[in-house]
Amino acid sequence: MDSVTVLRTTSFLGLSSSLFLSGIYFCSTQVALPVLYGLPVATSTHGFDQLYHNGLNVVGPLVAFSSLCSAASAYLDSRRRIGYAIAGATTLASLPWTRLVMWGVIQRLLAISGDVKLQEKVQVAEVEKLLDQWGWMNLVRSGMAAVGGIVGLLVAGDVL
Repeated sequence: MDSVTVLRTTSFLGLSSSLFLSGIYFCSTQVALPVLYGLPVATSTHGFDQLYHNGLNVVGPLVAFSSLCSAASAYLDSRRRIGYAIAGATTLASLPWTRLVMWGVIQRLLAISGDVKLQEKVQVAEVEKLLDQWGWMNLVRSGMAAVGGIVGLLVAGDVL
């Protein structure tokens, strides 16, 4: 395979997987999260636990794949290297965002989910507040991945 074909492939895979990732984040907030409101604490936190762990199996590898594809594109195309690097870094930024900003909310929801005695003490309003916080933070992640995909598309299309 020639380098042009490899570049086209890596840039397409990088931008499309980043846009797909954005959709996963967005749908988990807009489709899955609303189902958890108004439920008993044990039910809603268990639902969040499932959402989080199932998402983790997809999101981590997808972020890595998208970022690696963008990095390969940056390596192969010195003229558009910075654009591809920005696309990859913006998508990759969702991981530190999760760890640094979202982690406290995630850990609290998972702790409630795994502790029956804690579930009895926690009010539905607290869980819904935590879900609200996670929701807007997750939309920020969706935006990061979307920006990564759009930048990748603009770079690959030679617009940037």
